[in-house]
Amino acid sequence: MSIKADGQKWATKESQAVRNEEYARKASENIPETFSGTTELKLKDFFFKVLSGSAQGILIGVLPSAVMKYIIQYSGLGTTAFGANLSAILTLFTSLIPFLIGMAVALQFKMKSLDVGVVAIATAAASGSIRWAQAPVGFMNPVTGIRSVAPANVYIASGAGDVINAMIVAAIAVFVTWLVARYLKGFGSVAIILSPIVVGGGVGLIGKVIAPYVGDVTTWIGNLVEAFTNFAPIPMAILIAMAFSIIIITPVSTVGIALAISLSGIGSGAAAMGVVATTIVLLINSWRVNKPGVTVAIALGAMKGMMPSVFAKPVTMLPFLLSAAISGIPVALFNIQGTPTTAGFGYIGLVSPIQSMVKDPNVPASVMNHFINPMIAIVAWLIVPIIAGFIAQFIFSKLLKLYVPADFQQEL
Repeated sequence: MSIKADGQKWATKESQAVRNEEYARKASENIPETFSGTTELKLKDFFFKVLSGSAQGILIGVLPSAVMKYIIQYSGLGTTAFGANLSAILTLFTSLIPFLIGMAVALQFKMKSLDVGVVAIATAAASGSIRWAQAPVGFMNPVTGIRSVAPANVYIASGAGDVINAMIVAAIAVFVTWLVARYLKGFGSVAIILSPIVVGGGVGLIGKVIAPYVGDVTTWIGNLVEAFTNFAPIPMAILIAMAFSIIIITPVSTVGIALAISLSGIGSGAAAMGVVATTIVLLINSWRVNKPGVTVAIALGAMKGMMPSVFAKPVTMLPFLLSAAISGIPVALFNIQGTPTTAGFGYIGLVSPIQSMVKDPNVPASVMNHFINPMIAIVAWLIVPIIAGFIAQFIFSKLLKLYVPADFQQEL
């Protein structure tokens, strides 16, 4: 007996069985791997996934508000109900950064929806972006105008919280979820009840207990950077700018690092200038060898998309470092400052340049106490980095011939 398929005859039933087995094998190989107790957790891979997910969560939370902040403020939208509501919603993204970190980290490990939600909630609850306290009887809700008839918790959104603690708690939550899956079979049929309570509530409490200690370390690092910056502004501005010029073309988030160590003042300005320096060098080379869309994407902030070409030839990082070193000098000379939120942006949405010029009543003097005028801003943010970029290009490409623009060829 013969069976027709696609115009061809199968020779025997045995051949059909072999083909069916091959189809089944390929189908099983194509099934996406999901997080379970059998998932192998290697330290390097675990660390990278936590770091990568944290970077994604931070960018999702920071970018909308940072990019639209001044557009809403100076377009007149801020005086309308539409603009006020839009601004409030985008600002809420910032307070949800720990939640977004937990969510993105869980997705990096390919967790199922229940575990994603549990890890996200545990991270959010432990990181200080949402604070709560018990309100007494008679407390008037400022939104509804209704007074409470019994003591109740009042929750308040309070900035981005502690990003470092969010990363630690997300990592702990992932590990605990893995332990539960491995040794308790993920709580089986009662997972929908026990996972939020044990993993979400338990890890959230652990995170809340360690939060003050992690916060002390974070504050200490930020104070140390600020002290060194005040003691030796030019060398520190140069070093910070050089560091961030490299960080921007790695998987690590410049915004995440700045938020984590509360980088403000001149340190923030230098970090943003380092991002600008790398942007300029990439633009100088990209417009010669890449499609216009790639160059435009770099100008709009897609520097990390150039990682494959840069890491393929690490010597191409040298012009980033030199350009950043030169561009960092005006930061100290003109006392160009910024906030932890704007430190890692550079030209993206013109967030960093605008913040250095415009006094924001929501930014305390302890974070920023000096603002530059537009002329200095043009010199520091545009003219000096462009000149520095061409100097670096001449030295390393034309003179020393360490690379050619074609080394930056990349598809985005």
